[in-house]
Amino acid sequence: MENVIVGYFSEEQAALDALAKLESMQNAGGETQIAQVGIFKKDHGMISLRRSFDSGAEADESIIGGIIGGITGVVAGPVGTLLSVGVGGSVGTEENAPHMMPDANLFWSMTLRMKDEHIAIIAVVQELDQTPVDQLFGGYNVVTERFGAAEVQEEIEHARNLQDRLEKTVRDELAAKRTAQRDKRVQDLKVTVKSDFANLMAERQ
Repeated sequence: MENVIVGYFSEEQAALDALAKLESMQNAGGETQIAQVGIFKKDHGMISLRRSFDSGAEADESIIGGIIGGITGVVAGPVGTLLSVGVGGSVGTEENAPHMMPDANLFWSMTLRMKDEHIAIIAVVQELDQTPVDQLFGGYNVVTERFGAAEVQEEIEHARNLQDRLEKTVRDELAAKRTAQRDKRVQDLKVTVKSDFANLMAERQ
């Protein structure tokens, strides 16, 4: 099976240790083929790629070679920002998040599971047997998830299309001619700004 495996770590040193073991597994070859690995960290509510490596083979230019880059573009872009805001707002509390996990796709799951300073290792693999990777991650206090590589690639493409539509909508809305309601709001704001300056000058006297 071609999978995208995610391991969630709360300790950076443990994540780096696991990353080194994945590199060794990749170099050793064997039945588990590792095409790409990325290490992501969450800071101030935003997830970003910190390090990655690939196999160096021609396949890295194909779909499987673009999954880590695709995930990076989504989580660091407008869609990722909106998901992060959603966790802080609509989801609200940590206690509510686990109830949303069963139906979560990779991006939503990353957003829900990762807290500030937490790390996610994402590996794009082909595995005949899940045991080797499970044993590797099993040596740490870590939550792991598997997603089909094809499904993740489709989610990346869907998120990119959504992002393009969002950006176009924002551009069109910002460029739209002001309605009468917006014009009235501008006039109200002019009065408020003048009043604020008048109050400021009065306080200085």
